[in-house]
Amino acid sequence: MADWKMEAEIEYCVPCGYANLAAWMTSELFQAAGTALAISLKPGAAGAFKITVDDEVLWDKKIQGKSPDIMEAKDIKAKVAKKLGSLAKV
Repeated sequence: MADWKMEAEIEYCVPCGYANLAAWMTSELFQAAGTALAISLKPGAAGAFKITVDDEVLWDKKIQGKSPDIMEAKDIKAKVAKKLGSLAKV
């Protein structure tokens, strides 16, 4: 049986060199949820950088027009922690 309660996917543009950004966000999400979050990395192209948690898009570079900065990463982490907290109450 899986230990995680939520699933996340980070799609990142390989030609753009976003692998380090994806690795950083993986670390940030892990800090927010630990082993309760299964995180998948999905290599992409065309400037993609998209973070999805349980089918909810938390960040999409194509919509926001940029990669998340440190403060925006904190907001994403808070959203993940809040989602995890609401699951614990069910």
